[in-house]
Amino acid sequence: MPLQPYTGPFGREELKHLLRRTMFGVTRSDLAHFEGQSMEQVVNALLTVVNDTTPPIKFYTGGPNNAPDPNALDPQVPFGGTWVDTVRYGNEEELTELTVARIQSYIFWRMGLMVQQERTIREKMVLFWYNQMPAQVFSIFNPRLSYEYDQLLRNDCLGNHRTLMYDVTISGSMLLFLNGYLNTAAAPDENYARELLELFTLGEGSGYTEEDVQAAARVLTGWTVREQDLAEEIVLPYVIFRPSQHTTADKQFSAFFNNTVIQGQSGPSAGITELNALLDMIYAKEEVSRFICREIYRFFIHGEIDATTETAVIEPLAEVFRQHQGDADQLKQVMYALFTSDHFYSEQIRACMVMSPADLVIGAIRKLELPAPTPAQFQAQYLYWRDAYWLTAYAGQEILNPPNVAGWPAYYQFPSYDNVWLDTATYPARNNSMLGIIYTGFATGNNLFHVPSRNLEFKVDPVQLVAGFSDPFDPNVVVAEMADLLFAVPVSQAVRDQLKTNYLLLGQASDYYWSDAWEIYSNDPNTTDMTAQLVPQLLLWLMLDMAQAAETQLH
Repeated sequence: MPLQPYTGPFGREELKHLLRRTMFGVTRSDLAHFEGQSMEQVVNALLTVVNDTTPPIKFYTGGPNNAPDPNALDPQVPFGGTWVDTVRYGNEEELTELTVARIQSYIFWRMGLMVQQERTIREKMVLFWYNQMPAQVFSIFNPRLSYEYDQLLRNDCLGNHRTLMYDVTISGSMLLFLNGYLNTAAAPDENYARELLELFTLGEGSGYTEEDVQAAARVLTGWTVREQDLAEEIVLPYVIFRPSQHTTADKQFSAFFNNTVIQGQSGPSAGITELNALLDMIYAKEEVSRFICREIYRFFIHGEIDATTETAVIEPLAEVFRQHQGDADQLKQVMYALFTSDHFYSEQIRACMVMSPADLVIGAIRKLELPAPTPAQFQAQYLYWRDAYWLTAYAGQEILNPPNVAGWPAYYQFPSYDNVWLDTATYPARNNSMLGIIYTGFATGNNLFHVPSRNLEFKVDPVQLVAGFSDPFDPNVVVAEMADLLFAVPVSQAVRDQLKTNYLLLGQASDYYWSDAWEIYSNDPNTTDMTAQLVPQLLLWLMLDMAQAAETQLH
C-alpha cells in the first residue's frame, strides 16, 4: 500500500508546519519567500540541496587577553584563513592547544551554518545524520577529520543510503570514534561492527546474532588512520587499508543472513571488496528500510510509532526506500514521500513535538531577526556563533557532541522521546537561553585582535520587528502576529486580550493607549512623551513573557 498523499489545502499553517520540521524556526521572510507556492513546489525547493560551504577559518588568537596575538597560536595558519589544509604541529602542549582551537573553530562554524541556513533541509538533515551516526568531536580530537565527516554527511545527506554507509564506514572520524583503527587480524575489535548492525542499519533485535557481529568485525579488519607518511613526515590525516592486518579467512554469517559466506580476500583491494560484500548482504534485508524510515520518522515527525503508524506510514515509506535502493537520490525520494503525505499534515502531527534546544535557540535567533556580524567582522562572527552554540548546549543539546553513539535520547528513549528535552532542570535553562537572546543579545569586547570585530552589540530590536507587522498601531494585531511568530499552537482570544492588557496597555482599558504611544514613538524615537518612551520596553516585556510560554516550546 503506497503512502497516502496529502490532497488538502496548503495554506499558511501547513507551510509553517512544513518549515518548522525541515528548518530551524520560521521567519517572516521564509513565509514570504514561499507564499503562493504549491506543496510540491515548496517540498522540492527544500529538498534541493548542494554542498557549497566554505571551510572554517582561524578566528582564534594566543597571548594574554590584553595583547591577543594570532601568531602566538597556530602561526602557520594566517589569521582569517582556513586551517583545514594545514597539518597539526608542535610539541604535546602546543599540539593540544592548537587542536582545541581548531575544533572550536569547526564547531562554531558548524553552528553558523545552522544560524545562517539556506531555505532548504540541508542543515537539519546533516544534524539528523549526525544524531543517527554520531562521531563526538572531542573523542576524535582531530579537527580535520571532523570537518571531513561533516562534508561527507553534507554530500550524502539526501543521496543513496548504501553509499552513505560505505563512506561513513571508512571515514577517519568513525574509524577513530568506534575503534576501527584498532581492528586487526590479531585482535579484532567489534565496536564498529556492532553499531553498524544495531544502530546504523538494522536495529537491535532485528535477528542478527553475536556471531554475525564477530564475523562483520573480521570483514572490517585492516583499516586505520595515519598522520605521517612513509618518511615519518607529518601530513594531513588519511585513511589507509593495511592488507597485513586483515583477516583473510572466510567469514560465515548466520541463518538471519541466509548463511552467507563472505570469501576472505588478500591484497590491497581486500578491504574494499569485503566491505562491499558485507554491505550487499546487509542491504538485502528489508529490515534496513524499515529501521532507517523509523529513525527518520522519530527525528522529523514524532518519537512514538504505534501499530497503525507502522502499517500506514513506516511500511509504505520503507517501500519507497527499497524501490529507489539503487538510485543516487534514494533518500530524497523517501523524504519527498514523507513531506507530501497525508499523515504529515494531519492534526495530530502538528505541534506534537517538544522543540530540541537547537530548534528553540536557533529558531529564536532567526524568528526575532537578531542582527549579526558581517563576514568582514569575522572574529565577531565566530564569537557570535560560539555564544549561540553554548546557549544551545546550556538548554540541553551540545551540537556535534551527543552523549553517546546512540545519539540524543530524545530520538530513541522509549516512552519519553522528545519529552526528555523538557524537565524541571532543562525548562529553566531553556527559558534563560530565550531570555538571553531577547534581553541580552550578543556583544564583543574591546580586546579583540581584529579591529572591525571590537565593541559590537547585537540585540533584538522589538520596534523594528513589530514595524514589519501588518498593523503595528493596533495592539490586537501586534499580539496576534507576535503569537503567530513565536507560538506553534493558537491561543485563545482571552489569552491574547490578557497579554495585550498586561503589557501593551499597562492595564488600561482602551487600545488607544498603545496606538497613540506607537504613533508618537515611531515618528520620533527621541520623543519626550513619557508613555511613548515606554514603547520598546512594553514590546520587550511582551516578548519575554511569550518566550517562556508552553506554546513556544512546541513545533
